[in-house]
Amino acid sequence: MCFVPRIDSTFVAVVTPFTHAFRHVRRVLCVTLLVNLCGCTHLRTPEAGRWSWGWPPWAQRTEATADDALKADAEAGDAAAQYTLGFSLLYGEGLPRNVGEGLAWLRKSGENGYLKAQAALGLLYMKGMPGDVSIDERQAEQWLTKAAQQGHASAQASLGALLLSQSSSVRDPEVGVVWLKRAADQGDETAQVALGLMYQKGYVVAQNDAESVRWYSKAAEQGHATAQTQLGIARYRGRGVAQSFEEARIWFERAAAQDNALAMSNLGVMTSRGEAMPRDDAQAVAWFRKSAERGCDDGQSNLGAAYYKGIGVEQSFVEALAWFRKAADQGHAGAQFRLGLMLVAGQGTAADAAAAAVWIAKSAQQGFPPAVKWLQEKNE
Repeated sequence: MCFVPRIDSTFVAVVTPFTHAFRHVRRVLCVTLLVNLCGCTHLRTPEAGRWSWGWPPWAQRTEATADDALKADAEAGDAAAQYTLGFSLLYGEGLPRNVGEGLAWLRKSGENGYLKAQAALGLLYMKGMPGDVSIDERQAEQWLTKAAQQGHASAQASLGALLLSQSSSVRDPEVGVVWLKRAADQGDETAQVALGLMYQKGYVVAQNDAESVRWYSKAAEQGHATAQTQLGIARYRGRGVAQSFEEARIWFERAAAQDNALAMSNLGVMTSRGEAMPRDDAQAVAWFRKSAERGCDDGQSNLGAAYYKGIGVEQSFVEALAWFRKAADQGHAGAQFRLGLMLVAGQGTAADAAAAAVWIAKSAQQGFPPAVKWLQEKNE
């Protein structure tokens, strides 16, 4: 089974347009905890021969078929058998698929106190199964609470995410934080990342950089790439921890080795500035390209800046415009402003004042200072 929380966040680069090829490591702009922070949509039972809790119980039986033995044990009140039978019916694995009957057996198992059934039901109702199981946040809360009270770390993290979600019908942020902390204290790395983000931005909890770094560090040491990237940013900036470009580089490299695109962009920034490594513009561009090709808006914007200035790569307004547009389409405020300026000047394309105004306005609406200043001066 899979209970993988996940945090969704929005970032923006702090870029003074065209005065430097690359600027600061990007910062977190806001944090939005979503229900899909925790858990996979579909849950699966282990394949035959991989039962981690001593199943199937019929392995040594000869007097009955496996299906008959499983159903007999379930009807006799065996919670583990009820759980296995429920999933077999839910997914049609070894038995004809019957979602309603499968859910009924899972409920019986959960009502008998079987931890895995409680956690599974909570996640099923939290995420739903399109066409089969409707999202029911109240039932999700009830089942996740049962599992969480038994100490199930992933259920605690999922319950915390559900209660923290702004769109949740059972929203209770204070209780949600308590469950996230219980999961994090048990080593749940994604709950640790969530707490790192929350303390970083003061979401529900009081803003505290040191506490943010503490939680990021716990997850980073477990190998969580997002936490490694965020810890690298904290080290780069000296927020909540002593500034160290060398430590920042180490954490970015660890995250980049796991294909984290933002870490790649940040390594490009450091390489272009010669921070904790020799300056190498060509290598910086290589990092930006890796990041950009993986869809990171920050990497796309930095690669566009490299092409615009012709640093580490042959100058090309056409390429610069294309990469700025990709980042701008994702909402990158700096790229939106740069794209607007290029459209005003007709660089890489025909001049288009109307389109330029739209992009610069979008940037200004996000509070990007150069865009705000440009509009103010234009309107004077």
